[in-house]
Amino acid sequence: MSFTYSLPFSNEKFLDGLIWTLKRKKENELAQLLRGASLSVETGGYSFYDGGWGRSNAMATSIYLYVNPINIDGLDNDKTKELIRATCDKLIPAEVGYDVKRVIVEIDLSKDFELEDDLITDLEKQSDRISGKIISKILPTDIKEKGYYMAEVYTYLYAVENSLRLFIEEVCKDVYGDDYFEKITVPNSLRNTITNRVEKAGANKWLSVRGDSKLFYLDFKDLGSLISNNWDVFQKYFPSRDFIIPKIDEMAECRNLIAHNSLVQETERSVIKTYYNVILKQISKGFEDKS
Repeated sequence: MSFTYSLPFSNEKFLDGLIWTLKRKKENELAQLLRGASLSVETGGYSFYDGGWGRSNAMATSIYLYVNPINIDGLDNDKTKELIRATCDKLIPAEVGYDVKRVIVEIDLSKDFELEDDLITDLEKQSDRISGKIISKILPTDIKEKGYYMAEVYTYLYAVENSLRLFIEEVCKDVYGDDYFEKITVPNSLRNTITNRVEKAGANKWLSVRGDSKLFYLDFKDLGSLISNNWDVFQKYFPSRDFIIPKIDEMAECRNLIAHNSLVQETERSVIKTYYNVILKQISKGFEDKS
């Protein structure tokens, strides 16, 4: 068999495929440890002469993973590296001619990482300190797996919600200037909501500040109300009210599910991603047409 000796995808795509495959195998904790990592592929001599096994004329291949320092202990062990090695070996097409022999895990010094343990790492440490019998009752595996799943959904929704806030602010400032909030149409109920939340934020100094903009004191669904009530400002960016408002309302419902610790199903997850991409494309077109 003749080999190409060339990967048909980038290292970034290889890492994405590795993480996706691990999640598909229900190795959610391991996939989480690889978030933000980078991957490189190094080939050496002929595979058969490296370890005494391999295909004729295939190249012995090493996978290097450069990871967040706080994740290295969870990755740099024989069992985990063998799982990653076997997974990478299957992901590389046979015709490439790379036999994955080993996985090397190193600290990525090229990025500015937060060196304190993150919440998910802390959760794992706390779990390790409690006996298996007890932890299986109060924190079963399926709860942790759903937690990882929901963390991804929340991160995406967080980006969606705040992108809309910044879009609204950008458009309104362009029309009315920096004091736009005093000039746009805002229902009294929303102004009261903002006033109450600003007061509570001031009283609770230990809570993080929402942001300088009053838009950060409004809920996801309220953003749709602002767009609808100021349609003359936003209409150039969307085909109609019926295009944008129902999408925001539906995403807001998904946001409420997360806020109440309800599991968001794959259907809702797809809705969030699809709607955001559609809205983002429409907004981008509007800005391009304006310029």
